[in-house]
Amino acid sequence: MGVGRGVVTFLAAAGVGLVMAAVPVAPAAAEVPTKVTISGVVDAVSSWTRNLSVVDLNYADRADTEWYARTRVRPDITAEVGTTKFVLGLEIDSVWGAVGAGGSDTAAPQRSGTTHSIDLNTDTPGVIELKWGYVEFDAPHVPRPLRVRLGGQPFAITYKPGMLATGDFGGAYATLAATPNTKLGLTWAQVEEETTGPGDGFVHGEDYAVVAHAEFTPLRGLGIKPLYALFVADSVTNRAARQGRGGLGTGAANYPLGNAEWRHTIGVDARWRAGAFTLEPTVLYQWGEREVTPDAPFAAIGKRAQDRSAWLVDLRSGWHAGALLVEGVAAYATGNRAEEDVRSPRRTVRYFEPINTDGDYFVGWSEILTKNVENLNSLYGSALGLNLGTAPTFDKYGLLRLGARASYAVAPAFTVRSAVGTGWTAEPVDTSSTLAAATGLTPGDGRGDSRHIGIELDLGVQWRFAPGLALDLVGAYLWAGGALTQATATSTNGVTQNARSPADVQTVTARVRYSF
Repeated sequence: MGVGRGVVTFLAAAGVGLVMAAVPVAPAAAEVPTKVTISGVVDAVSSWTRNLSVVDLNYADRADTEWYARTRVRPDITAEVGTTKFVLGLEIDSVWGAVGAGGSDTAAPQRSGTTHSIDLNTDTPGVIELKWGYVEFDAPHVPRPLRVRLGGQPFAITYKPGMLATGDFGGAYATLAATPNTKLGLTWAQVEEETTGPGDGFVHGEDYAVVAHAEFTPLRGLGIKPLYALFVADSVTNRAARQGRGGLGTGAANYPLGNAEWRHTIGVDARWRAGAFTLEPTVLYQWGEREVTPDAPFAAIGKRAQDRSAWLVDLRSGWHAGALLVEGVAAYATGNRAEEDVRSPRRTVRYFEPINTDGDYFVGWSEILTKNVENLNSLYGSALGLNLGTAPTFDKYGLLRLGARASYAVAPAFTVRSAVGTGWTAEPVDTSSTLAAATGLTPGDGRGDSRHIGIELDLGVQWRFAPGLALDLVGAYLWAGGALTQATATSTNGVTQNARSPADVQTVTARVRYSF
């Protein structure tokens, strides 16, 4: 079956399946099996950092240290009746001890990535987050198996997380087994809902994403996923899909109601496993345009459509021999040159923007440059436009990244591991820029000065000391590169800290994880 014909068949079957799903069907004579299960993880994490600068974003501030502990709970409750199931995913993120004004009984700002704190008496209201709430079922009376999922759910598009659409969304997903070796998938993610617009006080536009993909398995161990994604936004949108970069913010001043964005992404994600060897290449190209209303110094241009053209190439491989596993990664994403001021709509956007990564790009390869054991700590954690887990680019400058990691099972329950990685921007960074979380790096003199982000070394162990329980202990050190230099000074305890000489970053994390 050709791809075009397969897509048509899938769309037709999906429509018929959803209609037929509403037609009453007589219950089977035999009793339908039912069951309810609970699975998930509970993490107790303690982390010490120096100069991670989660809040002040100043990597020359050598006095910036933190040591805290927290609990994370992620249970999934699954209720199944035959092949139909309902999944309820919940999340709790609690810091040990009060960290917000008023303690645990207030909605005051908490530690980055958490929603509340547990202090004396632990009476903490409103602490449970809804992650998933969806129904999944087989559509009846369809010639080919069609599986449909409706509600709040995780993305299921690429093999590797963080490439284009990862994390969770509200909407619909359907997958059709077109042939024994071909599956077709379609995702509708409702990013923002206009409803009645200004009439109900919500003045955002109708934002959504559509992703169509196929999965071919022509050979055993080989999977190929071609995909096409469309992201559409009217006015401001979710910060996971658009971050401030190059001095251009994401608020209504630059994206008032009526300013539209159309972002297209096409490419291939693949995975090949042959014996002890694994190869995972991904190539994505992005194009489109967004209507921007610029502010100073380009306000005179007025509203204008800004073109987009960007590439992302990500190649990962691995090899294992008994207890030893060795893996490597190389990735490149295009970017804009320092003299290309993206605040001007006349400039083409050349940096890649995923729909949502949930901070998971490069997850597992680093403890500082991105996240791993301590999933709330990473470089520029509160400035998403520079965070290397949010998108494969450093502000507007793109990214070139190399990494390697190895693990060795000394005993069945004890593993040692290490990782090393480094990164450069695709285009040199203007280190005279000023940094703000909302706008990224606002250009200074417009000259590119440095590309190197830094070199990171991680060393860790994992001890699975009881059924379902594992202790992870890891230390990481980042030798800071010149690209972390910027002109923004900060004040700590009344002492002004410049940002002209980035200092190294260190972290130590211990985590006890219970998996059930």
